Parts: sequence; C-alpha cells; structure tokens
Amino acid sequence: MKQPTLHLVQITDSHLHASEEGTLLGMNTQYSLDLVLERVEAERKQIDLILATGDIAQDGSIEAYQRFLTSMDRFQAPIRWTSGNHDNPDHMQQALTGRESVGRPVFTTDNWVIILLNSTVRKKVYGELADDQLALLDRLLTQHSDKHALVTLHHHPKPMGCTWIDKIGVKNSDAFDAVIKRHKNVRLVLWGHVHQHSDTTIDGIRYISTPSTCVQFAPRTRDFAIDEAGPGYRWLDLGADGSIETGLTRIEGIDFEIDYSVKGY
Repeated sequence: MKQPTLHLVQITDSHLHASEEGTLLGMNTQYSLDLVLERVEAERKQIDLILATGDIAQDGSIEAYQRFLTSMDRFQAPIRWTSGNHDNPDHMQQALTGRESVGRPVFTTDNWVIILLNSTVRKKVYGELADDQLALLDRLLTQHSDKHALVTLHHHPKPMGCTWIDKIGVKNSDAFDAVIKRHKNVRLVLWGHVHQHSDTTIDGIRYISTPSTCVQFAPRTRDFAIDEAGPGYRWLDLGADGSIETGLTRIEGIDFEIDYSVKGY
C-alpha cells in the first residue's frame, strides 16, 4: 500500500558552537534551536523525515554537530543533512560515526525521492554545484523518474531580490537549471542560507527558502540587515500525486537578545 502523504520538517541555519553559550549576532543559537524543536514536538505528530539544510554549526566544531544530533534524538524520524558555508564537512563526517545514514544524499519512498546536494565551496560564502553534484542530481532524477522529486541544497539557486544575499547564492545556477529542465519529475527545490522565507513557482516547480532557527535577515534589502521576525522551521506534506502543502512556524513573544548594530556575519 502506497503511503498517501510524506510528512517532512526542515530545520536550517542553526549556527551552533562548541559551547552551548555560543551566539550569532547576539542571539544564543542553542537556546533558539531548543525552542524551535520544542515547537516541532508540539505541532508535528507525524514526521517521516527531517531535513537539515546547512550551517548547522557556526564554528564547524565536532561538538556542535554532536550536540545537534543529540538534540534531534527526541524525534523518532530519520534525518538527512547537507553542509553550508559555515560548516566543516570533515567534522560533520566524524560526528556521524554510527549514524552514517544522516549523511546520505538521497531518501526515497514509494512516491517521492529527496535529493540532497552539496553546494558549498571551501572557505567561500557563495555556493557552486561541482560537476560531481550535477552528475549525482542527473543520475538520481533518471534512476527515480517514476517518483516526484524534491531537491534540496544550502545556497539559493534563484535570486531573492536581496542585493547582498544574491551575491552569495549558487554561482552556476544555469548548470543546475539545465539538469532540472532535462527531467519532468522535479516538483520542489528547497534551501536555507538566506535566513528568510520565500515561495515562488517557475515552470511548474516550487522554489522555497526557509527561515533560520536563530537570527533572520531582512528581505529585499540592498545591504546586510537583521529582521525582527522570530526563529522558525518549515513543515512540508508531500502528496502521492505530487502535491505540496507547506507552512512555517515561528517563535513569537520571546525577547531574544540581538545586536542590530552588526553589519555582517
């Protein structure tokens, strides 16, 4: 019997440190992540997969990745993660000892294939999809041509209309688009990195970004600016027919400590 709906949760840009007291732009990132995960527990009674879409750690420490995974142990659901520009891929791999499945770039069900791409360039803030990642995408879309596809990565492959952010997206997005256009089964492209929500449809494909579990960036700005919106997560319900229902939950009513005078991160 085919599963009628696939229930996903996306967690992104937690920016944890080796110390639980670590902050990003003044906000304690472990505290904000804990509040978000408590809300996930309260709201999402069925979770079939958790996607963690990069910048899991701010300092790239093994301790940060280990604590992130420990935080996720409260959920009886598989996890897949991909790295962001602040992450250390070697330390991520070391943290996965005994739970290597978290690092696998694909998750499949009867109706859907979830493909996780690595868009990071070492020691760079912007993203790029290396030839092996484009080949992986092409191969998995071909192999699972009978399934609806969700493709996720850290960096944004489409402009956000935010000048400073759009300088640090996927540099070779044309190559990404070319692979996507060769296939008919891609329904959704999902990312983090931008610390803000967006949702648009282009040629029948949904393109969605998701807020961070910590500080948010103001949308449609020319220069770096912090938004007053609260931390959050995204839920997605993927139907057997390729339909997509999604929404955000943000933490409200808590006075987070944020340094709004900072001009970059």
